[in-house]
Amino acid sequence: MKIVLASKNSGKIEEFNFLLKKTNIELISISKFTQEDIDETGSSYEENAFIKSEVASRLSGLPAIGDDSGLEVLALDGSPGIYSARYAGEKTNDAMNNQKLLNAMRDKKERDAKFISVLSFFDFKSKKSIFTYGELYGEIIDNPRGSEGFGYDPIFQVKNNHLTLAEMGRNKRMDISHRTISTNKMIKHLT
Repeated sequence: MKIVLASKNSGKIEEFNFLLKKTNIELISISKFTQEDIDETGSSYEENAFIKSEVASRLSGLPAIGDDSGLEVLALDGSPGIYSARYAGEKTNDAMNNQKLLNAMRDKKERDAKFISVLSFFDFKSKKSIFTYGELYGEIIDNPRGSEGFGYDPIFQVKNNHLTLAEMGRNKRMDISHRTISTNKMIKHLT
């Protein structure tokens, strides 16, 4: 089964390909159909994931998966949330986002946080729609550690673990990640 992934984020594409390698699902990047970014204009992870999957399916004529994920920090009332990828501004990068978050957490005693992943499957032809969810709990540390992963992984220490996501090897990280949880649920629906 061919499915378009509505993302150009190389880290996400690599993770999805890793998770789907033992299935009959062949992922095709949205970049084969457009170089334009899909605007995340929704007010929730679900809305943003659906917007991506609907646009990707309409453009490609194939079923599509849209992903919206983010980091929610308790001491920051759930921020950066759906704005995680652009927390430090529209033209930003992982290091800038991490630094802004570390600055915001400087005087906070409460460090609890969670990663959230919402997947939306949409087939423009049949109008079939599926949503799946995954969460990973941990805390924000004071200084980045590790070089694996992407995004906030170097400052997110997994709950009941002494490692950040960026300190874990890919296999270990992919066993527990929020994206793994939502993707495994989606695989059950699609295979």
